[in-house]
Amino acid sequence: MEIGFDDILPYLASAYRRGVLAPFIGSGMSRPACTSWLDLLRGLADATGVDVPAHLREAGTDARLDTSELYRLADKAVLGLASLEAEARADAYREALSQGGKPAGACDVPAQTAALARCTWPLVLTTNYDDLYVVSRMRQSGAGEMAAVGRTGAPSREARRDETDAPEVLGRSVEDCHKVLRSLESPTRPILWALQGFLGGQAAGLDVLEEELVLDARRRAELAGQVVAGYQQYQHAVNAQPHFRRAFAEVLSRRSLLFLGSGILEDYLINLFGEIAHHYGPGPHPHFALFSADRRATLDVRFLQTRLGIAPVFYKDYAELPELIGRLTDAVGERRAPATSGGAPATSSGAVKALGGAVKAPVAWMPDELGFSLSEGATCPPDGARRLRLRYAPLSVPGAGDGRACVVVSVGRTLADNRPLLGSQARDFLDRARQAGLVADTAPGGWRPLDGAPSYAFRFGDAPIFGVAARDRRPEPPRAAGDDSPEDSRDLGVIAEAICATLRAVDAAGFRRVHIGPVASGKHRLWHPLHPFVQTLAGFREFFRENPAAGIEHLEHHVFSPAIWFPVVAGKVPVAEMLSSGMMKIWVDIRDAGGTSEIFAVTACGPTRVGEIKALCGLAPARWSTEILPRPSKVEPSSADDLLVTPTSIVVFSPRR
Repeated sequence: MEIGFDDILPYLASAYRRGVLAPFIGSGMSRPACTSWLDLLRGLADATGVDVPAHLREAGTDARLDTSELYRLADKAVLGLASLEAEARADAYREALSQGGKPAGACDVPAQTAALARCTWPLVLTTNYDDLYVVSRMRQSGAGEMAAVGRTGAPSREARRDETDAPEVLGRSVEDCHKVLRSLESPTRPILWALQGFLGGQAAGLDVLEEELVLDARRRAELAGQVVAGYQQYQHAVNAQPHFRRAFAEVLSRRSLLFLGSGILEDYLINLFGEIAHHYGPGPHPHFALFSADRRATLDVRFLQTRLGIAPVFYKDYAELPELIGRLTDAVGERRAPATSGGAPATSSGAVKALGGAVKAPVAWMPDELGFSLSEGATCPPDGARRLRLRYAPLSVPGAGDGRACVVVSVGRTLADNRPLLGSQARDFLDRARQAGLVADTAPGGWRPLDGAPSYAFRFGDAPIFGVAARDRRPEPPRAAGDDSPEDSRDLGVIAEAICATLRAVDAAGFRRVHIGPVASGKHRLWHPLHPFVQTLAGFREFFRENPAAGIEHLEHHVFSPAIWFPVVAGKVPVAEMLSSGMMKIWVDIRDAGGTSEIFAVTACGPTRVGEIKALCGLAPARWSTEILPRPSKVEPSSADDLLVTPTSIVVFSPRR
């Protein structure tokens, strides 16, 4: 039975939301901005003085040619390039890759690539050398929506590099393969895994890529040196790099791949797939490859399905591909018309279909809540067990007659008079509470502090509405010119303490069911919202550890952002372990004087300071500078070694200068 795109779309949407779907893009995703393989080889041959046989010189782009003959031409061209210096060789590749010889940064992003880049993909694999997907991701007007990094704080360049929503380009080195494997388990910056090297300079200038923190000159040279075009390069990429084969096998077994642009048809990839299938057996996830109908006669469907585990999905013609990809990104992100190369919505009839005309949105189930009960063993928890539920849903207003339930919203705090500063979460909730008749008015004077100044906990009159101010209690440093952030300073390190203080006040007031929204996650934060989420879990754990006889029976933590919920559903955030124990894995990035990184994972228990991590790694304190990513707050510590390390932190050590 032939499988169509409408058949797989609900599966793709569900797999995306669970974090197991990864696009694998080939040369078809870069046409017509970039040349075909044949045109690339002809350009390289011309640059190196290699003769091209007449029938290859005259062949059209879509001509069916003997692959072995193209490999031989590629081998000759690559040998000719060996006489050039590394940068000149990379420039020759860039010139041959650009359709029509366009200068650096002048290539238009194809519609199919712009459509794919409309939402965040944690991992994208590619056999292409170009920057079209990366640049399209950078240009998308809503690029921060899915990752929820549209903050207005001022993180350092290092922090922006590690948390930007623009993909990090990785190659086949041991360090890069380690990063790819880490991304399968932990929330990381989005990754473009360039399996055959990366050049850049097609849709944006190389200086723009460096400014946007995609890759610097050193990384650019390293990835350009990994470009695969000739026979010997293919053999080296597959056979001489066992760490790459093993990393690829791990991705293949733990992700459902969606092939776009026929990247799977590379001979060496088919051999690599076959080797992995032979050694590891069939993987648990299905893979899909989109092909235009004219490829049906040339593909062995049985071989793809049975030997490689890839189900081919045929569509009418290549012009339909942007619409199909747009329907997928509509299904998992904000529904809008597929983007054009410039990032603006298209207005084609296909786009109208994608927005709900003739084609309906796919029905795909997604977990929207996760429940946990405090248990002493493997038996079912008793009916009266304490419960925590995570909900991917907005806060709801408790009924006026429900004396057991209350709501906790995140607030700021003024420095002068210890009063709450209301952000959008608190203002919106109070407005809904007033409309529901729970409160008579929403005047700011209704708030009162519940603990010592400067306070963590507040209550709105006698209503079942509390505020938690996870704000630094130290004096605020002088504000920089043009700083439009609130006068108070968020601090990751105090979130758990603030949660404890607020829950103690809630418990003392007699409430038994508590609904709490995201804490310290407003637009002026200095970090990705996942970091305060993890610290909130730590606050829940500490409260119940310190107050075992507390009367609170049921906690509901409401999650608003897909940047938190999707990693949780994908298992990248070990919620049960974080609620149960203070054990944590800390990522340590040691960067040498040349900028090369080595990443370690160390395990600690309970509050851990930077100085303890230095000692564990055997680093002389006086010789190494420290940075915590993300930066815990705007307030500088008295000493770098005093910095508190949180479970989602990356500790960066670099030589003092």
